[in-house]
Amino acid sequence: MIGLTRMLPALLATQAAAPFAFQTTPHTVAEFLAQADALLLSGHETAGSTAQADAIRSAIQQAAMAYRSSLAEAALRGEPAASCPPPPGQAQLSLADISDDLRAFPQAHRSMPLDTAFALVMTLRYPCQREVK
Repeated sequence: MIGLTRMLPALLATQAAAPFAFQTTPHTVAEFLAQADALLLSGHETAGSTAQADAIRSAIQQAAMAYRSSLAEAALRGEPAASCPPPPGQAQLSLADISDDLRAFPQAHRSMPLDTAFALVMTLRYPCQREVK
């Protein structure tokens, strides 16, 4: 996780910020964190089965699908993989894990689209093991 904190500013410098607007489904890092924090702070046993939990889960699933799609497209172009995540469904990241990773983003970059931020986090969380020749 220390690597994520150290490398994130350099990766963020290459990303453009998106305008901030509150939505039911989180579209930016700031929206995701606000909604996830509210959900986690609610402390209700049923918080995971609320409409807001479904919206947060859906946003992460969409970001994950976009990320996997970009990896597949890069492979089709013959480009090296940006990261090497476990197969779909095996990463087992919790809401708290993803929130912690996204919390590493400085305030100035929290207007970044969730899809972009998710891809950056996965790139840092699952680096490819390069062969040493």
